[in-house]
Amino acid sequence: MKRKLLMPKLGLTMTEGVIAEWSIPVGGTFKTDDVLFVVETDKVANEIPAESSGVLTEVVAKTGQTVAVGEVIGYWDDGIAGEEPAVAPGDAGGGLPPHIATHMPAPAPALQGSAGEPAARVRSSPMARRIAAMENVDLAVVTGTGPRNAVRAQDVRDYLQARAAAVPAPASAAQPMPAPTPVPSSAGAGGIDAGERIKPSLVQAATARRLTAVKQQVPHFYLAVEAEVSKLLALRAEINAQEPPVRLTINHFVVAAVGRALLDLPDANAVWADGEILRFSSADVGVAVNSDKGLFVPVLRDAGRLSLNALALASSRLVERARAGALTAAEMQGGAITVSNAGMFNVKFMTPIINPGQAMILGVGSISRQFRPDAEGRPALTQEMGLVLAGDHRLLDGVSGLRFLNRVTHYLERPLLLMLGHGDK
Repeated sequence: MKRKLLMPKLGLTMTEGVIAEWSIPVGGTFKTDDVLFVVETDKVANEIPAESSGVLTEVVAKTGQTVAVGEVIGYWDDGIAGEEPAVAPGDAGGGLPPHIATHMPAPAPALQGSAGEPAARVRSSPMARRIAAMENVDLAVVTGTGPRNAVRAQDVRDYLQARAAAVPAPASAAQPMPAPTPVPSSAGAGGIDAGERIKPSLVQAATARRLTAVKQQVPHFYLAVEAEVSKLLALRAEINAQEPPVRLTINHFVVAAVGRALLDLPDANAVWADGEILRFSSADVGVAVNSDKGLFVPVLRDAGRLSLNALALASSRLVERARAGALTAAEMQGGAITVSNAGMFNVKFMTPIINPGQAMILGVGSISRQFRPDAEGRPALTQEMGLVLAGDHRLLDGVSGLRFLNRVTHYLERPLLLMLGHGDK
């Protein structure tokens, strides 16, 4: 029976996806839980699992093509005679329709032994091989959970996470940028050089589409303050001198302060969703991560209730996975706010754009020394960090936005409070 293969809905805010790759040619067979194609959306590559066996009969969407959720991307045959039943795209929770199937991945290239002889082949999916290559992981040491023990992308991610927990992962080698596509110059004698056109990566294109849409559709407003962080810097230096499991960064304190403020002010822990206000019970905070592959925003779960050490460990693991290109779609979903820290680039204030699907983003600037009058009017040297909160005006106004921003500042200026559990006095 001929069936439609639709673009799945992989998250609450997903409206379209890019076909990153087809793993087999038309006419190839696949079995349950095999991988047929990879969808790139929200800057994450997702392998789509098969829910039944069949044959890929036609490809409608080509590699690199952007397709709306629910649109036909191809056809497959389940080998059962009869008429095609009605089908529907996946639900908003990220589930896939029962007719979406994927295929058996191509086998990995033969590994080379120490003497140059080919070692046993490791069955693996294309995305697993891509992540393994980026992170210099030998697939032979990864336990596969796919069909016939094939290594899936999630298996490699789990291996990386376990490795990072045991020993700090080495920095990923920078990946070479693709060579720009030259464009013939239109310049003649005395003319203007037309330059060259460079095709954006899938991540760059997705980022451009989403941020353009959110800037056009979400009414932004901005609030700026400066936080006096001399106590925070002193506390951080004292803790790091004790050689903790993970060295605390300024950003760890900022994320902790934002998470605590969300718990203190639950009305701010919400987003605008389909004409309604969706309020969260967990104080989740996104963390903007810049990498060679683009900008990623993994979400740190319940940041407001974590100890500083636990938050630093969880945050560091997410950052490593983001830079390795190993994040899952689930790790980039949810949360009302993101922290975007540009303080290392010598900028006083940064005015950011709200991350799609959220209601706020906090831009963190550099720390600068200033002379301010003390309680007696004498000049005192302070260390101040510029903060800019961008808010969704459908949910927040100036008063509620300042209440939240001032609460974040309250914790940054009194960092010992972040050492206590939420609710402790």
